Amino acid sequence: MRLPGTIFVFAAAIALSSSPLWAESSHAPTPHGKAPTTPVSSQSSHASTPHGKAPTTTTNTSTTTSGTSTTTTTTTPKLNPIAAKISSHPQLLAKVTALLPDGVSLNDATKGFSNQGQAIAALHVAHNLHLSFTDLQKDMTKKGMSLGRAIQDVKHTSSTTATHEVEKAETETDDDLKSTK
Repeated sequence: MRLPGTIFVFAAAIALSSSPLWAESSHAPTPHGKAPTTPVSSQSSHASTPHGKAPTTTTNTSTTTSGTSTTTTTTTPKLNPIAAKISSHPQLLAKVTALLPDGVSLNDATKGFSNQGQAIAALHVAHNLHLSFTDLQKDMTKKGMSLGRAIQDVKHTSSTTATHEVEKAETETDDDLKSTK
């Protein structure tokens, strides 16, 4: 009679196929051999990149009676047109990224500017003069100031100094843009 042997093979196959499920679970099986049905964890982690420019990655893991399920979702914020244009040129992106203040993403740094030259020049001025980039950006994008007027406002300096710094930043910006073409 082959029935007891078949049952034994079937039971062994079930035991072997379900053992990895218990190994993945952080909970021991309940007395009836069932894993708990409550979620094990929900985590969010951020990859580390320069200046905090990381996509959001969320991992949800839950254990049910049928096993462990893991879902990973990566959400990358849509870049504004200026950030996208700069990002499409790796050499330019490297130069601009080096100018970004800590904690400011390329997308945030280029918001509100009318073109990439204006944004890059403001980054150069902030870097060269050790000024708050966000203050320059606010003056230029929210208050409609020119770069020279924004420098005067943030640094509390004369128009002569501001004019010189604008010329210097425009030259640096032109050099950045020429080297990427």
